[in-house]
Parts: sequence; C-alpha cells; structure tokens
Amino acid sequence: MPIAHTDGTAPAPGVRMTREQSKANTRERLLDAARRVFASSGFHGASVEEIASAAGFSTGALYSFDGKEDLFLALMEREIEEHAREIGEAVARRTSVAERAAGGARVWMTMIEREPELLLLFMEFWAYGVRDPHVRPKVAARFAQMRNLLTTLIADSAHEFDLELQIPAEQLAVAIDALADGIARQKLADPAAVPDDLMGRVLSLLLGAASRPAGTGTRSGP
Repeated sequence: MPIAHTDGTAPAPGVRMTREQSKANTRERLLDAARRVFASSGFHGASVEEIASAAGFSTGALYSFDGKEDLFLALMEREIEEHAREIGEAVARRTSVAERAAGGARVWMTMIEREPELLLLFMEFWAYGVRDPHVRPKVAARFAQMRNLLTTLIADSAHEFDLELQIPAEQLAVAIDALADGIARQKLADPAAVPDDLMGRVLSLLLGAASRPAGTGTRSGP
C-alpha cells in the first residue's frame, strides 16, 4: 500500500507502507469515518458496522478499538488536540493579554460556527459518560486536555507579561473552559443572542480581574 504524504501529494512509485504506517493509516481512516458517521447519526445512533463501511473496511479493522466507546474517545482526543493546537497558535501570535483573549475567543467562536455538529456530539457523549462511573474518568481525561492547554497558556502569559495571578492558573483554566462551553451552548441554541465578540470581551474582563502587575500583591502562583 502506498505511503500517504502529509502534504497530500502522491507517493513515489513503488514505495510501500511499513506495517506500522499501514496500521496508522487505517486508524486515521477509521477516525475520519467515525467523525462523519457520529456527526450524522449521533453517538447512540451510529454503529461500528456503519463506521467500518464508511471507511472502506470490514469490522475486523476495528480490532485496535475496544468497541464504539473507545473509538469515540480516540476521536475526541484527536479533535481536542487539533483544536488545542489551533487555539495555541492563534494565542501565541498576540502581544498582550487582551489580544490573546480576543484571539483565542475568536478561534473558539469560529469553531462553533464551523463545526456545530461536533460540539453537539461532544455534549451528547459528555451527558452519556458522566452517568456511567466506568466511562466518566475517560471522559474527564479528554476534557482535561483542553484545561491543560489553557493552564499552560495562562501560566506562560503571566510569566511573559510579568503578571501575578489572583487564583492558580489551573483554576482559572477551569473557569475559562466553563465559559467557552456555556457560550457554545447559548450560541447553538440562540445564535442571535450571542454576539461574536462576547466571549472575547468577557474573557478580557475575567483575565484583567484575575491578574495584576508583579510585585503589587501576594502571588497565588500559576
């Protein structure tokens, strides 16, 4: 099987995948198909047979996933990593806390508009997962990915701009993540009620209240 280049170009003639490359390629094709099928049918409505067929495989290709739950969790992890990278890149280019808040919020609002079905899917799985004590820790681990990114961005910004935080960066990340989720739910339910710049303005106010120039008070620590 030819090696798929990351830039989308055709592989060199005669070049074949190694076993590990073939497994990785199959996994990505299954995750791409799972994304389409889950988005169309929902978590409960989708079946592993439908996903395998959409990827062009038999169900035997799903051997590396322990059922539909595990497949969804893998998809969720991949999507969060991609969204985290996009937000991180947008924030890194900004030269002030206010600009970083606005830039990160703008990316999030764009995601809501661009991929509403994916956000609805994550909400559906969250509601399912938190009801099951065996699944809940796995769901929590996926959501912790975004909080960890936010914690790093907050701590790095505090250091870069010589700021002291009034509460630990980890707790501020929880508040920002909750704000993002709440804004998404409101925007999906009633788009006209949520201006596109609302999250950026609220986030700027939150970060302004939660930080101050270093040396002006007791540091809570990032």
